[in-house]
Amino acid sequence: MTPFFSVIVPVCNVEPYLAQCVDSILSQTFADFELLLVDDGSPDGSGALCDAYAARDGRVTVIHQPNQGVTAARQAALDRARGAYVCFVDGDDWVMENWLETIHSLFLENPGADMVAFRMTMSDDHSDPPLTAREGYYDKARMEKEIYPYMIWDRRQPFLIQLIPGFLWSKAYRRELLQGHFIQDRSITIYEDAAMVYECLYHARGLYVCQQALYVYRYREGSAVLSYAPKDIQNMKVCRDYLMDHLIRQAPELLPQVDAFFMDKLMRAMTLAEHHAGSLRQAARRIGADLDETGLARAISPRELPGRMRLFLALLRHRAYLTAVLVHRGRVWLYYHRPAALFRQLTSRADAAED
Repeated sequence: MTPFFSVIVPVCNVEPYLAQCVDSILSQTFADFELLLVDDGSPDGSGALCDAYAARDGRVTVIHQPNQGVTAARQAALDRARGAYVCFVDGDDWVMENWLETIHSLFLENPGADMVAFRMTMSDDHSDPPLTAREGYYDKARMEKEIYPYMIWDRRQPFLIQLIPGFLWSKAYRRELLQGHFIQDRSITIYEDAAMVYECLYHARGLYVCQQALYVYRYREGSAVLSYAPKDIQNMKVCRDYLMDHLIRQAPELLPQVDAFFMDKLMRAMTLAEHHAGSLRQAARRIGADLDETGLARAISPRELPGRMRLFLALLRHRAYLTAVLVHRGRVWLYYHRPAALFRQLTSRADAAED
């Protein structure tokens, strides 16, 4: 019998957290699902733990493969998936007990929906990422009016916020939609989730936005999203090129949003590079070398960026990397050390100047 959901969990070096993750899935109040655990060449005891779950519960299937990365692991499971709808969970996170029951009800009540987006919560005191789209069902016409103009960059907000965050695991997908737009370029190892999410959203017939927090993200110091890897900017360029081919070619009006997204990630990379390099000058050299190699700053258009992003892009295009890092550090200091009211006042003036 075909299950309603296929739940996919890529597993690699998450042995201390995997039991909480898998137990939260197997204890769902909605039981019509299969669970696909992909042991992506994990060197710890995760693979054996997956096999133990499969021996105890017939809904669990384990796929063992050499380490190929999270995208390949998800693809291996998607190729085996039988469910009408697909959900993802990372092996160190967990889900609320009514996660699948809530999504199941929303798909049944809104048969035109190819996707359900829901809120997540953090495992510690960090603020939850926003889901600023209003609760409810969006057919194609409503998506074109209310979702697409703001989904990657909601310019109505004072900071760069996505109307629909680009996390693969905070959505549920009709399997055929996901299979048709699952990212095929396995060389992309950063922001690949966003590339898939926004391509799927653009091709979805309908979307339901659920404001209920159903997924718990485990905040871990030293995780990939909190570190600057040597190839991060190279991977940003590869990911942007992928979006240019798979999304912007069909929807050129989304280009300013894509460029704002990657400009925001470049500014974040400045912060992470400074933290890991040990000095501002070393951070500037590292950022500069990566930008010189990739040409990413030249590829981004400044035309519709916010004024503060245009400033940084101009500095990067003129290879004033140390100045860019210094200015960025000043902005970060201002954010954390000045009274909030003053910062809001300065931000509002900057935004007014942009208009």
